[in-house]
Amino acid sequence: MGSVPKPAVESRIAALAQDVDAIFKDVANDEPSRKILLDTLRGALGKVESPMDTIWRIIMSPHAPSALMVLIRSGVLQAVVSSPKPQTAASLASITGASETLIIRMMRPLTAQGIFAETDVYTYTSTPISQLLTAPPLLGGYQFMYDMAARSLANMPRFLERNGFRHVDGPPGPFQDSNNTDDLMFPYLMKHPDMMTNFNHFMAGSLETRADWFTKFDAKSLVLDGAKTDDPEAVLLVDIAGGEGHDVQAFGRAFPDAPGRLALLDLPPVIENIKQLDEKIVRIKHDMFEEQPVKGARAYYMRNIYHDWPNERCVDIMKRLAEAMTKGYSKLLIFEWVLPAKGVPMYPALLDVNMMALLNGRERTEAEWTALLNEAGLKVVKFHLAGPEEEGLIEAELA
Repeated sequence: MGSVPKPAVESRIAALAQDVDAIFKDVANDEPSRKILLDTLRGALGKVESPMDTIWRIIMSPHAPSALMVLIRSGVLQAVVSSPKPQTAASLASITGASETLIIRMMRPLTAQGIFAETDVYTYTSTPISQLLTAPPLLGGYQFMYDMAARSLANMPRFLERNGFRHVDGPPGPFQDSNNTDDLMFPYLMKHPDMMTNFNHFMAGSLETRADWFTKFDAKSLVLDGAKTDDPEAVLLVDIAGGEGHDVQAFGRAFPDAPGRLALLDLPPVIENIKQLDEKIVRIKHDMFEEQPVKGARAYYMRNIYHDWPNERCVDIMKRLAEAMTKGYSKLLIFEWVLPAKGVPMYPALLDVNMMALLNGRERTEAEWTALLNEAGLKVVKFHLAGPEEEGLIEAELA
């Protein structure tokens, strides 16, 4: 078969671009369909990109994020976004005090990626990407991940090499080594308020956008059915290490007539910092590594806690819960990623490496979750899975 004439190929490529534009308009307000389209295009990119293209893309991947961090720290990002009209490099230098030449050079990879737009020679305006980036959760998240995670990730190969490439399952890990500290990440952040502020903005934003577990899974069969209805002091749901109570409050509002009380447990500084929380939710100052104060609850709930910790510490947490649970009645509900043994999607795969670099923690497979729970005297009732790119719910009870 002969080769297709070049004009015919170029015509098909142009038609494909038009088809993509048309499909995107149809799915722009349909998030599940938009993600399917995005995954399809990413898969197509993998087929079109040559191995050399892929390698060079990886090699050059740190450069644009570094340039963006320079423009964030210098105030150039904020100056461009807040301006009603395009700004020259000279005017941005006057506003921020950064070098005009530096601004020009840092802008080049970022305009190429669409983070800023170049309207004329050395003249820039914002795009939807840079505009969204100035939102506190994203701006805080970017700075936290760049300053904390990127430093640990860059250091991780050297750290592992010095340690004989042993698996990281407890401190000291890449974070302690790269920051020359014995502290775990959270105590370290408490000593660095600027970074703690960025982290808190990051987490607050993720709370606002993430789905509640009971919108994905059947809370009625998991928690409400079989709950005690004749004891006004019975506790229905305990949210352990639940921060300022977003999840437990959302559950209470979704099921206002549910029997029993709701409880939020976290460390004293967290509980003392709560500014808004429904009065009916009992607040308890508690260290999850200590004896669980709420006995015999229907459900003990934890979200994205275990991935912060190595296996040994996870078992310690689970044992404290097992001691408080009532056999045949109490459940442990863990809302976290459940990795497939094969074909892990990109986001949870990267998150797993991130947890190693920052917290000596990890994301886990069904087999790994089962082993942890069994060691703590618990057993898996069911893995409730919403999809490969979504968190799952692990339902467990006393063995």
